[in-house]
Amino acid sequence: MNTEPIRIYVCYEPDQRLCADPLNSWPVTNADLNAYDRRVQTPLNSAEAEPIKAALAQQIEAADVTICIIGPETHASEWIAWELAVSKEGSHRNGLVGIVLHEYDRHPDAMVDSGAIFVRFKRDLVERAVRWAVEEPHTSDDFTLQDE
Repeated sequence: MNTEPIRIYVCYEPDQRLCADPLNSWPVTNADLNAYDRRVQTPLNSAEAEPIKAALAQQIEAADVTICIIGPETHASEWIAWELAVSKEGSHRNGLVGIVLHEYDRHPDAMVDSGAIFVRFKRDLVERAVRWAVEEPHTSDDFTLQDE
């Protein structure tokens, strides 16, 4: 059994920052959330975005699990779609966990049918989902972890 701590990468929209902050109790590969928030000020496909993308890609590749905080506008974010795509590519595919803030929030297309597990924003559910994403990786079908 691997005793290394699970490293997470957290993607979210800036208005979800208060939800991202508590996740810093885990080893977070993009722990400087102030720097992370600045990415949305740069158009994804601009030349100025290239160094940001390079830094984020390194942080994503250093993680075991990508957690996406899903709010009302998350599904429309080009940056989050890019982060999720990077999380799913390559030989080190991250497990995917979606934290759904409201039951009516639409999941990002990049997480649909990708083996993601979706949970409500409750610490014990998030912890179980993160462990599951590492221990039982899936590349298709999605799962929802319910309160017991």
